[in-house]
Amino acid sequence: MTTERANPGPYMEHFQLSEQATNGAAKVTVSGEIDLAAVLPLQELLFGTMNGPSSTTEVDLGNVSFMDASGITALIRADDKARDVGGRLHLSHVPDRVFRLLRIFELDRRFTILT
Repeated sequence: MTTERANPGPYMEHFQLSEQATNGAAKVTVSGEIDLAAVLPLQELLFGTMNGPSSTTEVDLGNVSFMDASGITALIRADDKARDVGGRLHLSHVPDRVFRLLRIFELDRRFTILT
């Protein structure tokens, strides 16, 4: 079974989120800019995926054009939450500019990065 939902809100001009669940696995696709204005809806959606049948969530960052430290913090908090419930947060399609930011903070060692 596959379900999808988008998370519309006041930030849609520069930021979009969608969630897809297939056979209990959650995948969140992020597009646009992950900055301070986007952190709360992103974190809420990621935390919500961990209340379902799977505590492991894939976050597709392939269409992210910008991420600042608040976005990194949101990913760390979501990974902490996933680990608390026995899961993990996996990042996929990480753009080079975002990967460089992860590497600066040595988070490329913390997250599983899927290609």
